[in-house]
Amino acid sequence: MPYGRRDEGFGSLGAFTQGMNPLGPAIMEVRDQQAGDKVMTWPLTFAAPGESSARFVTEASQKSKDFAQWSECEVVSRPEQVIAVREFADASMEPVVRRADRELRQALIRDGIRVNSSSSSSTDSVLFAQYDAIFSMGKRRGEAWIVLDEDMHCW
Repeated sequence: MPYGRRDEGFGSLGAFTQGMNPLGPAIMEVRDQQAGDKVMTWPLTFAAPGESSARFVTEASQKSKDFAQWSECEVVSRPEQVIAVREFADASMEPVVRRADRELRQALIRDGIRVNSSSSSSTDSVLFAQYDAIFSMGKRRGEAWIVLDEDMHCW
C-alpha cells in the first residue's frame, strides 16, 4: 500500500487486514526522495518449508477489488529471497534507516557478496522492516534489508 506517513500506512493496513491475522514485521520500501514513492506491506501468510508457494489470501484480494476505499491496497506474492539484514535499535527515521542500509552495503562489498541488481533493494531505495508498534517507547527493533544475488551465496 502506498503511504505518505507511516502512522497513516499502519492505520490503513490495520483497517484493511482486520480479522485476517496479519503477520510481522511491517515491511517498507522507500525510494529516493525525488521519486517520493513509499510502500508498506504486511505479510498475511508464508510458505511452509518444502512448499513451493504460500496459500493465497483470497479474502484480502477480494476486499481490494470490491471496495473503492481499498483500491490502493494490492495483494501480492513475494518470491523466495535470501536477504542480508542489518539490525538497528533506533526509531525507523530516514537517517537511521539509510545509515543502516549504507553500513550493510559496505559490509556486503567488503565480504564480496553481490546484491540482486533486479530487486527493489538497489542504491536508490531502501527496504526495511519494523517489528515494533509505530509509537512504541524504549528499545525498538528495525532491520535494513538487502536482497542478495541468488547465485552469490551458499545458503
